Amino acid sequence: MELTVAVVLVGSLATFVFGLSKTAIPAVGSFGAALLTLVLPALPSTGVALPVLLVGDLIALSFYARHVEVKVLVRMLPAVLVGVVTGFLVVDHVDRHVAARIIGVLLIVSGLGEIARRRRAAAHGGQPPAAGHSDVGSLALGAGAGFSTMVANAGGPMMTLYLLRLGVTTTTFLGTVAWFFFALNLLKVPFSIGLGLITPQSLVISAALVPGIVIGALVGRRLVLGMSRALFENLALIATTAAGVWLLVV
Repeated sequence: MELTVAVVLVGSLATFVFGLSKTAIPAVGSFGAALLTLVLPALPSTGVALPVLLVGDLIALSFYARHVEVKVLVRMLPAVLVGVVTGFLVVDHVDRHVAARIIGVLLIVSGLGEIARRRRAAAHGGQPPAAGHSDVGSLALGAGAGFSTMVANAGGPMMTLYLLRLGVTTTTFLGTVAWFFFALNLLKVPFSIGLGLITPQSLVISAALVPGIVIGALVGRRLVLGMSRALFENLALIATTAAGVWLLVV
């Protein structure tokens, strides 16, 4: 990997999208991950992205840290750890494009299922009932978030669906996501070093791409301040389903 003009330009656009995902719509982070693979090999790109994502996590925490729902994090942790460990074990043995397509299909099915659930509730004049933390679908989404973030840096859409099923407020959603991904990305660091994904060379590229995530995070914060809860949830669902389509076709 080399730090070229193309890497800086496309990579900065990718990290700008990462920034938006940190402070506004988490599901769009998958588009940033895909953009980064246009200029960097798929597997090494995850090592480049991880330190940049940690910078974005810290920015998100500066805005939303106090809004965290600790019980959500504690209850989903076991399922997420299963997903991360599974991702670590298979990342060197499974074609990443195949893995991305599988994740894409799961996102499309889950996203459309959640949209249908909400439409049914609206047709009966009410809000969709919040799912429990131990609900099978919620546990699967927690494991999926850990797995997809390890193999494709695409945990945002799964986490989005998980929290939408719980019916949390917008600020609680963003605060919980901020803490979740900060903890998860820290957890991924030793795995990524062990796999040779984070190296002195990759850190040079990461440093060059940091301004993109800073700008994206600030823009995302500005956008979300003017959103109603209904608009936020609709955009989150649309972005999640679109991310699934994106992973399926790229």
